[in-house]
Amino acid sequence: MKQIIKNKEPRSLTEHRAKGGDYSNLHKNELRNSLLEEQGYICCYCMRRIPKNLNKKEIESHFPDCKIEHVKCQSENPDLELNYNNLVMACNGNHGFPRKIQTCDTFKGERDLSFSPADTIKNVEDIIKFRANGEIFSDDETVDRELNDVLNLNTKNLKDIREVFYKDIQGRIIQEGKRRKGKDIQQKFYEKEKQNLLALKVEKFEPYCMVGVYLINKKLRKFD
Repeated sequence: MKQIIKNKEPRSLTEHRAKGGDYSNLHKNELRNSLLEEQGYICCYCMRRIPKNLNKKEIESHFPDCKIEHVKCQSENPDLELNYNNLVMACNGNHGFPRKIQTCDTFKGERDLSFSPADTIKNVEDIIKFRANGEIFSDDETVDRELNDVLNLNTKNLKDIREVFYKDIQGRIIQEGKRRKGKDIQQKFYEKEKQNLLALKVEKFEPYCMVGVYLINKKLRKFD
């Protein structure tokens, strides 16, 4: 999960709120574009690419390929339904498929999280970790429970994808770093590779980029 640095909220949202409008009658195109741009076109929770190409079944069922998510749910927090800091963009979370493989906002439904990927004080990147088998977890018991029970981010499909990414970084970058002689040279190499993972490429972040960043950070801490 990657921390989201919020931009200035869209003018249409500001004006709509000032007129006393609510979320249900908000024209959302400008809002969607703003959220996608600041997230680098990856899901706020699982980090898969959004929007994605819909398969035939999704198109016929009119499933959205991504949707606006309220971190603090609307039903329990009506005062936050037009709060830009509470709005993020999520993937479709396998909407329409069996509950056990649903993820992210689709699985979460009308439940709140104790953390937010857009929180500037409690940086989500400091509390989310990854294991070599692709498992996402946290040492914070509440956050760890929510990753599994509220967001369902350890489905087999997501774990398999993250495991491939983890092992690719481990085999390609970490081994290359070991071939470089001298701690300073190794450290600079890892830092460069980390920045490459965090760089926007044609306005997009690489899907699952924080898996690689987490692994590289573990290596960098050894130089402290």
